[in-house]
Amino acid sequence: MSTRAPGTMPIWHRPVGADSTRANLPYLYDAFLFGQDAHDIELDTRRHLEAAMPAIGYVFSSEHAAHLRIARYLAGYVDQFVVAGAPLPGPRDDDLHRIIHRANPTAAVTYVEHDPLAAAVLRAVAEHRAGDIQVIQTDPLTPDEMWREMNEDGTINHGHPIGLILGGILAFHGGTRTDVTDVVQAHIAMLPAGSFLALTHLFDPETPEHTPMALTFEDRLRSSALGRGAVATRGDIEAMVKGTTLLPPGIIQADSWWPDGPPSTAPDTAALVAAVVVHLAPPNQQAGASRCSPP
Repeated sequence: MSTRAPGTMPIWHRPVGADSTRANLPYLYDAFLFGQDAHDIELDTRRHLEAAMPAIGYVFSSEHAAHLRIARYLAGYVDQFVVAGAPLPGPRDDDLHRIIHRANPTAAVTYVEHDPLAAAVLRAVAEHRAGDIQVIQTDPLTPDEMWREMNEDGTINHGHPIGLILGGILAFHGGTRTDVTDVVQAHIAMLPAGSFLALTHLFDPETPEHTPMALTFEDRLRSSALGRGAVATRGDIEAMVKGTTLLPPGIIQADSWWPDGPPSTAPDTAALVAAVVVHLAPPNQQAGASRCSPP
């Protein structure tokens, strides 16, 4: 668990916990995805966002669905996962660890969660499992701290590749674009060769029809009880994953990353969240399309 004094963190970086004056990000995702654990303030925040953009819920649902597809894909290549920014467990049987274990029953899954309430929910899930998932309460936006704590706990094996999934948390970093890039690059530096990094981020596609929508979304997040949120451009995401091998289909809206079944009709807000998966190739080896392309 992080030992850093909360008072030394900017307000956006402090865990929300039981503070009823601030929206709690994992519970806001729950408000859009499942609606079973969200508090009044997260439900009010959802309504605040929907008042400006009625179809904004698709951003959150398509992002979560992309995480599930990415996890299933990566389970064919790695035996240990670190997941930061996962939604709270839902009423359906589609949590990330379940998806991973269906594809790779022996995979080790570690959830990283900064917020004490969300971490407690994940620990309750872990207690009912046969030791195949772990929960570490630490800050994924401070990579040095996160990896140090996992190393001290013996959570990961640095001798084998890792699948690191950074969920939507990067879009809710309260710093600059450079700060966010530095976070991702620090995570990349900690990963063993052969590892994979998957991330999603609120997105500005930089098109005349979508940029105004993306900026409205950003402004609405910042004026909500969450108090933060930022969209990234393609160039921003490319800078985050610099030095890695971008896997097909590249930086793309989340519902188009390895879609299941035929294309479906999606609202315009589908363009406001992007997904990307990259590979840290072992020495003298590049990630070939024949091995690392989604089916």
